[in-house]
Amino acid sequence: MTEQIHTRESKEYEVAARMVGVGGVVALGGGLLLRSRLVWGLGLMATIAGAGFYARVKLAERHKKIEEAEGEIRAELDTLDPVARAQVLKDIMLPGS
Repeated sequence: MTEQIHTRESKEYEVAARMVGVGGVVALGGGLLLRSRLVWGLGLMATIAGAGFYARVKLAERHKKIEEAEGEIRAELDTLDPVARAQVLKDIMLPGS
């Protein structure tokens, strides 16, 4: 269940997010070395944008895993008879009962 879900599209987005972030860090460092507030500011913005983009990709992967697990659980519940289903749902809703 801890396996990563990587589609080709999500992998490409992840690589793009990393490139934006790394480019921002490089520009941030270059701005410090050149003592240029403009380059430093652009680097800071690119770093923040890359981090946000990367987080968004990872959250989308997480959402996809949750949807798949939910579908599997619902399919399993549908195979149970009504009494067994009620018992399972009771145990889920009221842990420790």
